[in-house]
Amino acid sequence: MSESLGWLAALSRQKLEHDVTTISKRDFLRLLGFGASTLGLQSMLGSFAFAQDGALPGWAALPDGAVPKTGGKLVYAQTYPNWAVGTSDNGKHPYYWIDLLTRSVWNSLVWVDHDYNLQGELAESWAATDETLKVWDFKLREGVLFHNGKEMTSDDVVASFNAHIAQKGSSFITKWFEKIEAQGPYAVRFTLNAPYAEWPYALAEYRLVVVPAAEPDVIFTDGIGTGPFKLVEVDNRRGFKAVRNENYWLTGRPFLDELEGYVVNSQTAINGFRSGQFNAVFNIDPTTAGQYETDGGIIHKSAGGDQFLIALPKNLDIAWNDPRVRLAVSLSIDRQAINSIVYNDPGTWVGNDTQMSGLNAEFLARDKAYDVEAAKKLLAEAGYANGIDLPPIVFSPSFPEMPRIMAIVVESLKKGGINMEIREMPTDGFDAYVKSVNEPYGRPSAGVVGPRNAAINLGRMVANEQEKGAWTGESADAFAKLYAETIAEPSAEKRLGMYQELQRIIQSDTPAIVLGGRRNMLAHAPTVKNLKSHSQNWSSRFDDVWIES
Repeated sequence: MSESLGWLAALSRQKLEHDVTTISKRDFLRLLGFGASTLGLQSMLGSFAFAQDGALPGWAALPDGAVPKTGGKLVYAQTYPNWAVGTSDNGKHPYYWIDLLTRSVWNSLVWVDHDYNLQGELAESWAATDETLKVWDFKLREGVLFHNGKEMTSDDVVASFNAHIAQKGSSFITKWFEKIEAQGPYAVRFTLNAPYAEWPYALAEYRLVVVPAAEPDVIFTDGIGTGPFKLVEVDNRRGFKAVRNENYWLTGRPFLDELEGYVVNSQTAINGFRSGQFNAVFNIDPTTAGQYETDGGIIHKSAGGDQFLIALPKNLDIAWNDPRVRLAVSLSIDRQAINSIVYNDPGTWVGNDTQMSGLNAEFLARDKAYDVEAAKKLLAEAGYANGIDLPPIVFSPSFPEMPRIMAIVVESLKKGGINMEIREMPTDGFDAYVKSVNEPYGRPSAGVVGPRNAAINLGRMVANEQEKGAWTGESADAFAKLYAETIAEPSAEKRLGMYQELQRIIQSDTPAIVLGGRRNMLAHAPTVKNLKSHSQNWSSRFDDVWIES
């Protein structure tokens, strides 16, 4: 690795570069997308209208009154690294990108925006060919260039997805994928092995990027994509350096000349922001927001974020094999206290013991999320009138506030007569430790689940062995049957009701405890404009960010 990357020591000797020039009024109006046709929903299956040639998609429009400037460098810190980085020495591979924010260098076919709407990225439109929902056609954008100057065509998309399947890039697509075929140079057809009404959402995952076609042993290894920045240097355990892609398919973007990102801990991020080493920090500890603001920082808070899930393996001889005990655990956790104490957001949404997020339109809250007296009554019915001792649960602090959340959980449980230790472990080796006991379900543990659409969120309780923790019985069988019927249903209106019934089934049996979502938060300098924290952390973008002089 050359020393030109600088890393953290050298950053202290750098001054952030804010040499910028104002774009013309004509370019500004064009960048706002005047004259563009926004992507409109064509059918209940989710197909979208084609964008006009040469026009920016509607989702790329800037805020009203914005006058972006070009030039400058964004240097950001990230406190949430990609857990996979330690398994590969090739940081140019999107699976091992330092912080999951792959859209700095690559693009996917589609993107989930800040309001959870599905938007076209490298795909202009998509639709199921019929109501069997097993064949999906995607129209690709024309004229998109890779960083090496090669035009992206259907051959690249086909090669990329065949490689994603071979390399097990995402469990959200491997279960359904049968094949992908080119339909001319600018269209592809996915054939699935089962109906899946929400297939396009699965293609928005941060790993499922499109790269130039190559042999299976070298594809994904060169860091070349279609994204707003071209990779210059990378150390996948520490950081990267990239420069503006002058041929980016979003005309006039990005505004920045350079982008650098570094993985650091929470305190290093604060110190780096204070000293001017970083002009933005992703995933700040919520309790440190005031420190950033004291130093002139501006806080952007997303509507939601990852949820903390407590997995309860139920094939062991443990008291929570009784669903009354599991529900008592859930009702004893004061999740509003978590919102108030940790996030300073009293009265906002709490988890409903499914992997659904409060941001999902289909979200169905529990009738009562916190009820200590009801919890005690359930324990008494289960034979534990004097309280209960439960085995310890382990967790690794994916986010800086997680230890404080778990401390609130422990104290809440005590009020319901439940004694449970929740033990912190380092990230290194955590997954292996959890899986090493009681395979394939693992030992009792707490982890995070990212917010996605209803089909993916609820599908975890069918496909993810660790999260469902050997959930069996009538409720589990009913859930699996209804889930298969739901994702095969062409009508979005009917799916809405079915998704809510799926949540009722889970809530009746409480196979896992889901506390609720964190609020993804970032801090940035006042000169940084239009940088946003995304509820799906990995869906953050850099192509519409600029720096004022």
